[in-house]
Amino acid sequence: MSLPARIIRDAKPAKWSLMDFLHLQSNRPKSSSTFIFREESIRSLGHRYAGRFDFAILHWEEAPVLDAIVERKFPLKHLPSKPRPPDVFQAGLYALALMESGVSCSSTRLFLIYCLQESASRCIGKNEAECLTCGEKAMFVRRFRPEVVLRGLRKLDEVWYRGRKPRATPNASKCKACPYARDGSCRYSPL
Repeated sequence: MSLPARIIRDAKPAKWSLMDFLHLQSNRPKSSSTFIFREESIRSLGHRYAGRFDFAILHWEEAPVLDAIVERKFPLKHLPSKPRPPDVFQAGLYALALMESGVSCSSTRLFLIYCLQESASRCIGKNEAECLTCGEKAMFVRRFRPEVVLRGLRKLDEVWYRGRKPRATPNASKCKACPYARDGSCRYSPL
């Protein structure tokens, strides 16, 4: 069994909310115990964003330690051959928000799992470890690099908070998701 599958398989369902777990003063679990948290909301006050991760795996040492963020995506027709940069960035944002909350993220891994919608619909109700061992998915593991996420946030902050116009990147796949696009084409592109 691969490391990602083992990390999730060995994690126990958490009996606390994530915020309660992060602030445990007494009755801390043993450092060898890992816990899985599902669909919890987190926020970064320093960078002004909030989100809801799919799964997070944590354990305690001297402080809480984030082992993994698992982000699942369900494309309609094709599994990607590499992770999409916005998906890696999204998972990194969750880890960054936890790091801001005092969680150690020095060895955190970001697991990006892509499963076609049709395949995923057959797996409703199964546990996460089965998802990781399924042969119908594409899974990518990346090391969490806070400096890369912070660099991406600085670029976005220039547009969101400082009024910089977005730089044109005439690429149909990027224009579809861009809030500055009109009818699937870039309003800022000379092409």
